[in-house]
Amino acid sequence: MLEKYRFTLSVTVRFADLDAMGHLNNVTYLTYVEQARIIYVRDVCGWQTDWRKLGMILARTEIDYKLPIGFEHQVMVYMRMSRIGGKSFDFDYIITRQKGDNAPEIAAEVKTVMVAYDYETDNTISVPQSWRDNIIAYEPDLQ
Repeated sequence: MLEKYRFTLSVTVRFADLDAMGHLNNVTYLTYVEQARIIYVRDVCGWQTDWRKLGMILARTEIDYKLPIGFEHQVMVYMRMSRIGGKSFDFDYIITRQKGDNAPEIAAEVKTVMVAYDYETDNTISVPQSWRDNIIAYEPDLQ
């Protein structure tokens, strides 16, 4: 299953990320996928960190929590684009946890729907052709 995910991000669990029960706080999963998404867009789409010109906005998030993550776990976020439309696109993520030399386990599955957006005009736009070209080159399953 993970072989379809070319993009990965290793995340360090911080003590501040935990809830009172010692588990990763449920909203922190969103922070982890956001970090992966920003790096993906920078590296794959060629975005140059001008926040006003990022050109996308989050429209929807779905999370299936499978296993708790604790301070002792090593965390990896796997990410891929699973759909690219005219104005929107979907990212799929798998978050794994690993303790020591044990095999990684799937801790969460996440999907986000993103919309191409022009912040200056406050309107949706078509997915830029340069993004589309770069993404399709990086994600061969989209063809």
